[in-house]
Amino acid sequence: MVVVRPKLVESWLSDARLRAVLHTISFPGFQDKETSTRAALPCATLDTLSKLHIHFMLTFPFEALSMNYEPHGVMSSQLDDIYERLIEKRHGGGYCLQINLLYREVLAKLAFRFVGVLGRVFSPISNSWTGLTHTATLVYLPSHIASDRGSMVYYLSDVGFGSSPHRPMLLRNEWQEFGRGGDKFRMVHRHVHPQSTFEPAGDEQVDQHVAQIARDQSVWILQHHRHGTPDWLDCYSFSTAECFYPDYHASNKATSHPESQPFATMILVVRYLLHAPLVELSEELLERDKLPKQLYPYHPSVVEQRMIVGDKHIIKVGDQQVLSEKIADEGHRVDLLKHNFALLTHVEKDDALREIRGKPSSLNALSTRSTR
Repeated sequence: MVVVRPKLVESWLSDARLRAVLHTISFPGFQDKETSTRAALPCATLDTLSKLHIHFMLTFPFEALSMNYEPHGVMSSQLDDIYERLIEKRHGGGYCLQINLLYREVLAKLAFRFVGVLGRVFSPISNSWTGLTHTATLVYLPSHIASDRGSMVYYLSDVGFGSSPHRPMLLRNEWQEFGRGGDKFRMVHRHVHPQSTFEPAGDEQVDQHVAQIARDQSVWILQHHRHGTPDWLDCYSFSTAECFYPDYHASNKATSHPESQPFATMILVVRYLLHAPLVELSEELLERDKLPKQLYPYHPSVVEQRMIVGDKHIIKVGDQQVLSEKIADEGHRVDLLKHNFALLTHVEKDDALREIRGKPSSLNALSTRSTR
C-alpha cells in the first residue's frame, strides 16, 4: 500500500487578507490593527492550530440568520462572499459551509497540510441522519502523544458546527477531549455507517475489489457527552474521502434553499465568549488539571455559551446554566440577537421583522405549529 499525505496547496488569501483574518479573530500577536500588518506569521504547529480553532469559534457565531432576517439574504459558499461578510463587513457568523471554508484558506496560507471532508449530521429529534451537508477538516501534523514518537496523524478541526469541540480532536478510536466545562467529545470508528445496508459476507470468497469496497465503508463519528448525563450522543459522521469546492457548493444548495431544514425552519444561534471573570484563572486551572497547552489555549471552564434555539434563550458558563428563558415574540428575539449576540447589527429591526414574517422559522409560525 502506498502511503499518501495532503499536499501543500495555494491559498485564495493574499498575505494582507490573511493578516486581516488573524486580526479579526484576535489571534495572539495580531490584536492590534497596526502591528498585525507586520507581525511574524505563526508556524504550522498543533499549538497554532488550537489557537486558530478556538479564536475562530469565539469570533464567528454559528448561525444562518441572513436567510431568515435579511432582505435578499443568502448563505453563499463562495469565498469572496464569505470574506466580505465575515472580515470586511463583519456581519456576524455563518455555518460550516462558510466558516470552515475560510478556515481552510487560512490553514493553506500558513502551510498546514489538510483535507476537507463531508459528513452527515445526526438529528436526535427525528432519529435520522442528513445527507452530506456538513464539512470539517482533517489536519496532518505530528502527534502530541509522547508514545507516538512524532508519528504523523490527523486531527479533526471543525469551527462550524455550533456545539462542537473547542479544540482539534486526534483522529483515533475512542479518543476523548473536553468541550465546554465538563462536557466531553470523542471520536469513534465504525466499519459501516449506522444506517448502512451492508451486512457481513460470511465465508464467501471475494476478490480484492469487493474487499476494498468493504474497507471503504468505514466512517468516523463525533460523539458528545454532556456533563451529568449517562450517554454519548452522536453529532455527525464522516468518511475520510477528500472533497472539493464543487462538493461544498452542491451541499450548500441543499442547506440554504427556502425550505431547507433546519436552517430555514428554525432560528439556531450558538455564540462562544471567554467569560471575563474567569479568564485570569485559565492558566492556573490548566496547570491544576494537567491539560496540554498545545490543545487547550484556555481552560474549558472559562468559556461561555450563548444560544437561541427557536423560542428559547440559554446561557451557560462552564457546567452552569445561568439563564434559560422563553422568548416572548419576534421583536424580543431580534433585540436579543442585536444586543446580546451582536448579530443583525447591519439590519434595521423593522426590516428584519418584515423579512421573517410568514417564514417557517418565525415565532408566529412556531406558535401556530405548537398549538395544533
